[in-house]
Amino acid sequence: MDYASMSDYYKKLLVEHPDVAARYLEKIRKIDGIDPFSLKEEEISYRAKYFPPVVNMDILAYLVLTSSFYTSEQMKAYKSLQAYKYFEAGFVHKCGAIKINNFMVVVGWVKHSQRMQEKPLHVWVMCLSDGSVETAHCTCMAGSGEACSHVGAVLYTLEHIHDSQMRTSCTDVLSSWNIPKVTKIDYATIKNMDFGRLIKSHKVKDVIPCIQGSEMVEFFKKIEEVGSSSAVMRVLEPFASEMAVIEDSVSNIYTNLYNPELQQLPYSELVTHVAQFKPELSVEDCHKIQEATKKQAQSAMWFQQRTGRITASYFKRTCRTSLLAPSLSLIKTICYPTSFLFKTKATVWGVTHEAQALKTYQEHCASLHRGLQVERVGLCLSPEYTQFGASPDGMVTCQCCGTGCLEVKCPYLLKELSLEEFAEQKTTCLGKTENGEYYLKKDHGYYYQVQMQMAILGTMFCDFLIWSPREFFLQRMFFDDDFWKSESAKAQKFHQMVVLPELFGRAFTKNEYTSETWCVCQGIDDGRPMLCCDNNDCYIKWHHLECIGLSEIPEQIWYCPNCSVSL
Repeated sequence: MDYASMSDYYKKLLVEHPDVAARYLEKIRKIDGIDPFSLKEEEISYRAKYFPPVVNMDILAYLVLTSSFYTSEQMKAYKSLQAYKYFEAGFVHKCGAIKINNFMVVVGWVKHSQRMQEKPLHVWVMCLSDGSVETAHCTCMAGSGEACSHVGAVLYTLEHIHDSQMRTSCTDVLSSWNIPKVTKIDYATIKNMDFGRLIKSHKVKDVIPCIQGSEMVEFFKKIEEVGSSSAVMRVLEPFASEMAVIEDSVSNIYTNLYNPELQQLPYSELVTHVAQFKPELSVEDCHKIQEATKKQAQSAMWFQQRTGRITASYFKRTCRTSLLAPSLSLIKTICYPTSFLFKTKATVWGVTHEAQALKTYQEHCASLHRGLQVERVGLCLSPEYTQFGASPDGMVTCQCCGTGCLEVKCPYLLKELSLEEFAEQKTTCLGKTENGEYYLKKDHGYYYQVQMQMAILGTMFCDFLIWSPREFFLQRMFFDDDFWKSESAKAQKFHQMVVLPELFGRAFTKNEYTSETWCVCQGIDDGRPMLCCDNNDCYIKWHHLECIGLSEIPEQIWYCPNCSVSL
């Protein structure tokens, strides 16, 4: 047995636990002393047909009768076992198989249950060709006993693979549909009878009806309503004229600022250098950008002009984050927006129902305001605040109130909840007075958002609408000058001290890692999206979304699991 060919795990085991290492050698003698943990990627097959046909009885025999890891009583409720939960939760990262002598060796990687960011545990299982389990091993602390929850999780994965192969649906194989039953035989003259082979009469007629012009237009209208587009729409009227790109486009004053030489400067010198940068933006340029980006997320210029600017949806986060240790994910979202796009059920729900929410607003307000008009707008900029940007859902104009903004929200929670149930939840944007009236909380990110929209567009009010399939809430928000002066100063300082140094010299992303640790995992701010607990006294503060089971930044106030219990 060649010591050099053994895995690093075995070599470490030989030093720390010689008795376990001796047993390990005894197990792998059956496969010519080949250490499964030393197998190379190209030696392992990941195709399902090469895996042993493990069934539930094989798992029972190994975990109960051979290793006594579980009892027969526990196996009766096997779905409650930790091993099955690991499999069900998707902790088994991947599995591969190789045949050595008469054995089929399966190598798997299983994630830790409490430390998801650590390197997965390594597991191997040795089976006979009939699926019976001979032995196994895992790199966890309990794995030297030849059975643990991680080994069990791999076995349940093998059972699932085998079961999936046995239950291959008819649509996964070539044409195995049943021939339709004959219910009627019509009389016909001999010359009209078909004496050909029966199978020919059951051929599928490959005739697809052509779509009519009006049907095509209606179809593309539905695509446009949900915020999507198609290449055909660029040549099909009336969509083509609406999608025309304004040729006289305006370049973003916050792009192409990076200078590799500035990256070598100390932070204090870099801040001094960027202080000399005085960007200018004309009213005409603001108008051109706003017109060219009316499609918002469908417009490439909309993303391009957002680069380096604090948009209204991130206004609160820039006011709350520390200037000494700013969130790396927030910096990247502002400085490199096209690299941090995401789509979730909540965002899809919001985009899909935005048109319906706007229709609800117009129908409700038409009788309350004279000459009401709602116009879609793009990215709105201001010559006074070049570092800010806002994209309200519309501009509202009427003869009685003048001009204001419109911001529409379609929270995914309201798909099932009523407004009353929604407002009762501590983390949502709505509060409720003693008189039972709803209102937008002033410490919520949406309040920050509408205030920035009004400041940039120069309006004195913003209609804030929360829509659900059953009801809606509408509140007219007014511009708060004191709030704006106080909070915008914080955001401007963040832009000057954090965003500009990053744009000019990669001040925060030139080093991949920082030394300070955050989150429940005690990890570092490595660029993964992070969320700050809204409790000012939280001792953890920043949490990786992945570690707290979230896929996106919540729309409402959020408290970490520790703080939500104590508050």
